[in-house]
Amino acid sequence: MNGGDSGRGRRVVLWRHGQTAWNLERRFQGTTDIELTDTGVGQARRAARLLASLKPDAVVASDLRRAAATAAELSAVTGLAVTHDAGLRETYAGEWQGLTHDEIIGRYGEQYAAWKRGEPVRRGGGELETEVADRAAPVVLEHADRLPDGGTLVVVSHGGAIRTTIGRLLGLEAHHWEGLGGLSNCCWSVLGEGARGWRLLEHNAGTLPEPVLGDDT
Repeated sequence: MNGGDSGRGRRVVLWRHGQTAWNLERRFQGTTDIELTDTGVGQARRAARLLASLKPDAVVASDLRRAAATAAELSAVTGLAVTHDAGLRETYAGEWQGLTHDEIIGRYGEQYAAWKRGEPVRRGGGELETEVADRAAPVVLEHADRLPDGGTLVVVSHGGAIRTTIGRLLGLEAHHWEGLGGLSNCCWSVLGEGARGWRLLEHNAGTLPEPVLGDDT
């Protein structure tokens, strides 16, 4: 199923959640349910005002609290109800979850290096990136298919899940997904629909340059 074949001019905005304490600590979150910091709430509130100007037609979000709270800020300014879907959760990374970046490199250096080379790796015994795309991309396509012609869907998710979804929707081979840079907190990427499928129109948009802090770095 390719959501772009009909050329209906739809847009998908993939929006990463706001800052968490574990982002600041460079601690791998994965599916651990971490809340936003006060700064993260402020980031979501600011970004929501910008995204509201796109006049979105629908919002779907991961059910993890950091994504749900981010989506709630957009709901507050648009009046749109948010649909929550566990398929949009971040990559489950088993033993990596809760470890800092340095701890992961120290304990799982070979595994980390293989992942960075684009090899299929079950980080910490968790999910493959292709398995994340297998569950997340169909959720995005399902909701995009419900849009009117020229409509806009906002998807609120996580850095790694967004990257794999973009890679899948663009038809890139999995070992090339690392070529898509990470998203800073509360930044987004935009896919637009053309006659030949989905195209990447914007990436890591929405803020002045900030470091990417999260599981996808």
